[in-house]
Amino acid sequence: MKLQVIAKNNLKVSETIQAYVEKKIGKLGRYLPTIGEGKVEISQEGAKLPEQRFTVQVTLDSKGVLIRAQEKSKDMRTAIDKVVDVLSKRIERYK
Repeated sequence: MKLQVIAKNNLKVSETIQAYVEKKIGKLGRYLPTIGEGKVEISQEGAKLPEQRFTVQVTLDSKGVLIRAQEKSKDMRTAIDKVVDVLSKRIERYK
């Protein structure tokens, strides 16, 4: 699976975060092997609530079927974990 990690709003994504994203979202290929590519957008917003500081939006393409999820959290890794949980549920429902 090809993953494209995009940082928005002047956010710098370190190598460790990028490796973490590839590891977590790469595991979704086990559930649905037809996933060809994915796009991960990570952004930081100046929200008043700290629980909505980081936004992670993932779009997976499985032979023309798009599976999307978006989650917000105060920590980047927590948002990634949440979006992986939502995506796994959506993949199970799709199957």
